[in-house]
Amino acid sequence: MISLSKASVEGVANKTRLLFRMVERDLRSRYVGSLIGIFWTVIHPLFLLLIFTFIFAVVFQAKFSGQASVSYSALYILCGLIPWLGFQEGVARSVGYLVEQRNLLTRVKFPVAVLPPVPVLSGFFAQMVGFFALLLWAGIKGRLGSWSLVLLPFWMILQLGLGLGLAYLLAVLGVWLRDLIQLVPVLLLVWMYGTPVFYPARMVPEKFQILIWLNPMAHLIEGYRRLILEASFPAFYPSIYLFLFTILVFGFGWWVFHKLEKTLADRV
Repeated sequence: MISLSKASVEGVANKTRLLFRMVERDLRSRYVGSLIGIFWTVIHPLFLLLIFTFIFAVVFQAKFSGQASVSYSALYILCGLIPWLGFQEGVARSVGYLVEQRNLLTRVKFPVAVLPPVPVLSGFFAQMVGFFALLLWAGIKGRLGSWSLVLLPFWMILQLGLGLGLAYLLAVLGVWLRDLIQLVPVLLLVWMYGTPVFYPARMVPEKFQILIWLNPMAHLIEGYRRLILEASFPAFYPSIYLFLFTILVFGFGWWVFHKLEKTLADRV
């Protein structure tokens, strides 16, 4: 029993090391030959921030949490945009990732389960660069929460859990249904505009508020805003819903992946 336990621990440790080596390689390959490298993860959301801040804060003159200043509007949007981009990138890439890594699937002893998390973790680590810039800017502007930030790691774990669950599900389904590789980015675009990333949730008409409530990413982003900008806890019932939804998605995604894992080598 002891030797078996040690073997199991060593197996998990080896898979973990392999996973992080693959994430490191993925991050390096994305920015090879680039002059500013990983800092594109900051520049990209900043470009989007300028566009949507102008549209919603200047053109539509939307007030974000009662604040009328363009500076606060930009922080508000960025607080939703950065986690969404990290989440979207991981999920969008995961659907075709097993097909891209088909040469690894045919290896007899390769642990296929380490592949779907690679794009999710890669997108998440890239997101951390943008998050650092966000926290720095919010601190300079005097908008940064203090004690509430202790819950930020837990909120990030929820984001990772939701992303990993979808990655396991979509990665294995993407091998069987190749059309998903084209469809998922479109669905993510619809999901993004249906999530209060660029606008306050209260701008949504009352008859559509139920769609916002059922949207787990709406609660995730609202939680980030409360923790970072408002120094308050996320709302209780939406947080419970997000927690249970994340567990359900992760469990279902892992179950489907485990059921179809042995068929992957023959499908690619």
